[in-house]
Amino acid sequence: MTLTKKNQSIASYDNAPFFERAFQYAVQHNLIDQAKVDEIINDAAKGTIQIAEYFGASSHLRVNLEESKKSMVNLVSLYLEDTTNGDIARAAQLLKEKPFRSLSRGGSQMLKDLYLMPEDDHFGSPRFDSENEFLKKCLVNGITVSKYRQTFRDCEQFKKELNFALWLGKKIGTPTHTLNDLHASSDHVIRTSLLSLAYGAKKVGSNKTGFPDENGLFEIFTSIRKEWGFLGDVTCSKKFLEDIPDEFRQLALETLSSIKNEDIPKIVNQSMPIEAVFGDLKVRKYFFLFNPLNEVSQFDKMLAKEWFSLTGGVEDDALLLTLFLCILAGAQPKTELTINEAKKIVSTLREKGPLEKEVSKLIEKAPHDEIGQLQALWEDFIEEARPFLLDKSDEKLEQVMSYLMDHCNIHTIARKN
Repeated sequence: MTLTKKNQSIASYDNAPFFERAFQYAVQHNLIDQAKVDEIINDAAKGTIQIAEYFGASSHLRVNLEESKKSMVNLVSLYLEDTTNGDIARAAQLLKEKPFRSLSRGGSQMLKDLYLMPEDDHFGSPRFDSENEFLKKCLVNGITVSKYRQTFRDCEQFKKELNFALWLGKKIGTPTHTLNDLHASSDHVIRTSLLSLAYGAKKVGSNKTGFPDENGLFEIFTSIRKEWGFLGDVTCSKKFLEDIPDEFRQLALETLSSIKNEDIPKIVNQSMPIEAVFGDLKVRKYFFLFNPLNEVSQFDKMLAKEWFSLTGGVEDDALLLTLFLCILAGAQPKTELTINEAKKIVSTLREKGPLEKEVSKLIEKAPHDEIGQLQALWEDFIEEARPFLLDKSDEKLEQVMSYLMDHCNIHTIARKN
């Protein structure tokens, strides 16, 4: 045999399924006799038919049996390599000692155990594949021992984080179904819980109970910055750590360290508005409960100071469109116009052109939850109003004023408050 052919032969052997390599070793070292070989062949034949039927494939078609045989070899290979940690000699010994189908069932159980683990670190994540579909996907695509082990480790970490988040949720007072319904990230729940327990309890008052909503979380952030401003430091309570189960203690300490080293410096940085810091961190790292009693959150109000100063918090479409019309013409912002003021605005628009980007900039300053609805209101209005506003053939402004009177807050004379 030439060197090239010998290398190809070795490569072919190394790439063979682990079961085949273990089987060859067992035969070559006389660990199994002909009777055992026949037993393995018979077991494989029966198992192949069972696998085909399990996956709903006809056991009478050769192509289905070939796929099933491949699946069975993959199951046995997975179990043998994992159990022996890749030791061919030990795997060959197991082939001698155990029935072939029991080795196949061992691989199948490994995949079923993996299926029962969470796929990610979010509460309420659904399994899109059935167990049957999951097993078939693993066997058709092939799953190496290293990939199986890494996936299982990742899933174990997901499970640990979910269990710790669940424990913290119960301690603070958050029903599991709430976390499931909101598809909460366990990492964010853990971080928010530990921030609240370590930095929030004394700062926002002992009467604050339950998992924080957006206002509560923002209050913790502002209290941390205030304490830093007064003391030049931020106190951290760790007494609650005594109650944390040992299995979660290391995760708790790592998260607290991350909060201290990564988040606290940003929160106390006076050069950055607290609203901007909160807006960034609350999205990337934290979780809060929605409070239906808060029509507009305290955070949104602070972030939207200019919006509320211009609108007074009005929600009437006509008042808002009047304000947008003023911004469009670069006029003094108002939610009510006289006819003469409206005519002056139209004349300005025809002379200097509309400032549509300025209206969009104003809308972006509104509370986050309202921006989409306000943008839709404006776009619908301006698309229909633009021809009237810019039609210079309407010299007496009759058509445009008729349109604006129907859609905006325009009166003959200014109303007295």
